[in-house]
Amino acid sequence: LLQHVNSQDLVTFTGSASTGLMLKSNPNILKENTPFTMEADSLNCIVLGNDVHPDMPEWDIFIKEIRKEMTLKAGQRCTGIRRIFVPENKLEDVHIALGKALSQTVIGNPLNASVRMGSLAGTTQRKEVREQVQKLLASSQIIYGSLDSVQVVDADAETGAFLSPILLLNQQPFTSLEPHNIEAFGPVSTLMPYNNMDDAIALS
Repeated sequence: LLQHVNSQDLVTFTGSASTGLMLKSNPNILKENTPFTMEADSLNCIVLGNDVHPDMPEWDIFIKEIRKEMTLKAGQRCTGIRRIFVPENKLEDVHIALGKALSQTVIGNPLNASVRMGSLAGTTQRKEVREQVQKLLASSQIIYGSLDSVQVVDADAETGAFLSPILLLNQQPFTSLEPHNIEAFGPVSTLMPYNNMDDAIALS
């Protein structure tokens, strides 16, 4: 298809950075100077304000939004939240609240009325997500979920390409490059602390 585009055409791509770069480097795209728009490896973030406490409705909204973004379409969305920034003194409370929320997510066959999260797009995708999480583990640790086991309802965990939601913790967001550069395109997000609003802005 890309052999037929010219300077009056427009190519728009969303997906992985590696695939996007391959397409953008197509000789015909370069020769024709075809406009190429790419959205790749989105590392969207969410920030909990320093004035938000566990007894406030904003706290519940924050936790629910993260759970939704991690589990909707098994996290395989370019708008998914990959980085979670919270005040350092609320890190443990958020960790506990997210663990509780994620543990209530029933995984399995979407035809079952109790299920809230299905499988990834395929076993190849699951393999890629696991590989990306391994890279993230260079500077983070898993604090919820497992790469190797997941409980499913009305389905087979292996053949169905199911994966547990994975919540990572990174204690050094300013010196760790991985959470800001590597996207695991699945139900994966990294929790990180910040000290003040300037830090939160810089990290975002």
